[in-house]
Formats: sequence, C-alpha cells, structure tokens
Amino acid sequence: MNKWKIPGLVILSTLVLSACSVNSNADQLYKQPKPLSAHVMLPENIEPQSTQVLKVHVMQENKTVDDAKIVQFNVWKKDAPGKVETAKAHYDGSMYKAKASFKEDGIYYIKTEINARGEHILPTQQVAVGKLSKEELHSLQPAENETHHHHSHH
Repeated sequence: MNKWKIPGLVILSTLVLSACSVNSNADQLYKQPKPLSAHVMLPENIEPQSTQVLKVHVMQENKTVDDAKIVQFNVWKKDAPGKVETAKAHYDGSMYKAKASFKEDGIYYIKTEINARGEHILPTQQVAVGKLSKEELHSLQPAENETHHHHSHH
C-alpha cells in the first residue's frame, strides 16, 4: 500500500498543476491605468510688469476632467529658482485658469501641477518675458506643450 503513495501523489500533483494554465489575456482582468493629459495654453507674448491668464485643459480618455483635486501653476524666473509664485487655478466650465504676474524681462518656468483621479502630472514649460539677452535666447529650449505622465497612487 505504501509503495503506491508516492507515485499516486506525483500523478495527482501533475494533474492538479496541469489544470492551472496562464490566461494569455490575464492583463485585461486588471484595472488599466487611464493617464491624464494636459494642454497648457500660455500667451504668445508676455510683457514685463504684466499679469497673464494661464490656462490648462485637463483630459482623460478624450473627456474633460472637471473634478481635479489640485490644479495650480508654479511660476519662477530662471535665475531665481527659489522665488516660486503659486497660482491656484479654478475650473470655469471648460478649463482651469489662474492669473500669474511677470515682473521683469527674462526666462520663466511654468510648472502646471495637476492632481486628479489618482494621477499626478507636472507639465513644465519655459516662456520668454520681454526682451532677452543673447545668452538667454540661446538657452531657450524648444516648446513642449503636452503632458508628462507621473503615476501616483497614494
């Protein structure tokens, strides 16, 4: 009787394990991330000593996101990275808007912080305000207007 225990266990284990197979569509059974996208709209020309309206259209799966927890613009001058002005944006029925002031000529960065539906994205753009020196013109980076995705699941 004992001599059939081990072969029987081997055969039973083989049958049980062969019944388990990997479903090739198993990844479809899990919740798929739906990344946010943002289209940041900045004025073409920004003059020093001016206040500008910054706009961002936030989307997910080609639908407007109107329930973001946080939408704000962080603005700082390139040569003064410690002086960040934060402008909280408000939804106006079609997009998020906020006002930011640009005090003097130079290169500024505008980081749009968006936190919605478990996603956190931070598209950042560079803008020229007023007249730039040759060195500043040389350091301008090409415009990048679309989103950077950072997944945040807290």
